[in-house]
Amino acid sequence: MMPPYRFLLAGALVLALSACGRADEDPASGGLTVGESERLEEAAERLDQREPSPARDDSVAFEREIRHRLETENAAISER
Repeated sequence: MMPPYRFLLAGALVLALSACGRADEDPASGGLTVGESERLEEAAERLDQREPSPARDDSVAFEREIRHRLETENAAISER
């Protein structure tokens, strides 16, 4: 049978190791802290879950139209 102090030692070891997680202020990749990195990930997930907006669709269509006009003008200039 295991002596009682070993149970206490094992319990203390488990508690000590459970506190070894990374704090919000610890550095993460990209020069951010762990907390900042986690908040950015959460924000990105929320943005990915949003429904597409008509304004975004309009801006994409406008960008295509402008690109087409520029390509047409550039082709006309190149032919001269």
